[in-house]
Amino acid sequence: MSFTLLGLATTFAGCTCLYLASPHQRWRARPWPAVPARAAAALLWALSPLLMAQTLQPLAAAFCFATALMLALALLPYSGALLTVLRGAPDGPR
Repeated sequence: MSFTLLGLATTFAGCTCLYLASPHQRWRARPWPAVPARAAAALLWALSPLLMAQTLQPLAAAFCFATALMLALALLPYSGALLTVLRGAPDGPR
């Protein structure tokens, strides 16, 4: 597996840790503990550009990291809403 794909995977894993620590996340019944999840996200995000820089130039690695970060942080809340709809749970008062 290439270092770029490992870097992207760690970026998405860090975003997932941050999302699951949010009190408004919809994947689980209760959010993860905030401090350990945020620490894991920060560690994964620090590792990600370093992994990508093994095969990419540093500026390209930073760009890929930032783009993947924006994509994941935008899509995770929508995936939680989709899970809520698929489970048939009520979305709230209407």
